Amino acid sequence: MQGKDNKKNENHQDKKLKTNENLNIDKISENCKNRFKITDIAKIVMTIIILTFSILNIKYIIEAHCKIKCFGASMIFNGITYQNQAKLNLGLFLFFMLGLIITYLIIAIKEKKEADNIEIKRTFIFIAIITFLAGIILPNNSTDVYYYAAVGRMDAKYGINMYEENFNEHQKDYLDDEVIQTSPGIEHKFIYGPIWSLICKILGGVGINSTLVILSLFKILNIIVHLLNCYLIWKISKNKKLVLLYGLNPLMLFEGIINVHNDIFLILFSLIGIYLKKQNKIELAVLSIAFGALIKYIPVLLLPYILKDEKIKKKLGYYIEFILIFLGVTWLETGKISSILTVMGQTSVFANSLYLQLILSGVSQEVVLKLALIGKIAFCIFYFIQIFIRRKNEGKNYMYLLMLFLLLVITNFRAWYIMWLFAIITELNIENVYKVVGLTLIAEFANSIIYYLGEGYIYGGYYFMTVIILFSIYVIMNMIAKNYNIKNMIQQKNERKD
Repeated sequence: MQGKDNKKNENHQDKKLKTNENLNIDKISENCKNRFKITDIAKIVMTIIILTFSILNIKYIIEAHCKIKCFGASMIFNGITYQNQAKLNLGLFLFFMLGLIITYLIIAIKEKKEADNIEIKRTFIFIAIITFLAGIILPNNSTDVYYYAAVGRMDAKYGINMYEENFNEHQKDYLDDEVIQTSPGIEHKFIYGPIWSLICKILGGVGINSTLVILSLFKILNIIVHLLNCYLIWKISKNKKLVLLYGLNPLMLFEGIINVHNDIFLILFSLIGIYLKKQNKIELAVLSIAFGALIKYIPVLLLPYILKDEKIKKKLGYYIEFILIFLGVTWLETGKISSILTVMGQTSVFANSLYLQLILSGVSQEVVLKLALIGKIAFCIFYFIQIFIRRKNEGKNYMYLLMLFLLLVITNFRAWYIMWLFAIITELNIENVYKVVGLTLIAEFANSIIYYLGEGYIYGGYYFMTVIILFSIYVIMNMIAKNYNIKNMIQQKNERKD
């Protein structure tokens, strides 16, 4: 009798366990369904938002008979200056940016990092659709791409070396050239590297006198590079979450695709360098970093990371390789090795930076120039100590060093410079990736100040300090949340022991 009772109890317990297991499976599947519903809705909303602005831009292009203009910081394309419609302009920007930020966070956070071939293909198709739609939207809050096109055209078509001549001094000589006339009258020599000069000449020199056509060529190129970056992030990390965090990031879409900044190429060459390093093809990795540095110099900061596992003799050889490539390409493209110094012209311009805030606070420009020099020297010393003495050669250290570079070295800070941090996204843990993402969202959202007040000199200081304050709050809140979670975990362990 006792044996029968035991068997009955065992059967009853088995049934209970199976019931609980089934309930858990049902809950998991229900949660999965809800998760996919939320992400699907977010994807639809993101598509609608970008599609709406794409249609508005197409409408403007048709009404303007394809004779597009450079509007500056404005989401309004109707011929009326944005300063006269500040509230509408701000409202449109906030609707666009907040809509993107919210849907982006839902998609990127809810999606898991693992993916099979079908899932990753769907992810790339969705990113490609969003990127293409963003590419239809005309540049605003930046006129750089019009300058790229005009400078390249002036060199390729009219034979003027823009490393030696100021653009505005020649712009008036080509009144019939729509591409050159659309550009703002920049009062300095070309400040980018020879690889970018070559790209500008190839695209800007196309024999069609249409700003819209040349702009479209630059857009197509940036779209291709953006999708290549997504592919490289997947290839290096096999992490779908990282692909989404980069590919749908509002700053990347706004600054890399809509405003067509060349910083997206820095990410490309850096990611290629990191990928080749992992394949143990160091010579090619150094070549890729050199090509990135021949657009803007930032990728050179990553060179020690590429070479961190090499012996001293080999390291020296690779550094020599980098220098020879850098100087050789500069000389071949510009005719002068001294052309690499043209970028230094920007270091005396104080806009959107800590140094502008000092000037606005009443500190003389002479003193600020000295402080800026001290800032550069301090960064160089700190970088040297971290990388070459302490050998803190990890992804997170480069993240902090790049942030410090933006704070101390850059005197003319722009939101799109934060794109540089995505170059090391595959080398960061998820906690640090979220720090980068937080900074990108804050930097882009803070542009609402410029969209409302305008692009005046004084507002650059407001913008920069807003970014610093909001990001500091974000980091502090993260630290508090992390400490709170650690305390809870310790408390739960103690309770289990008791």
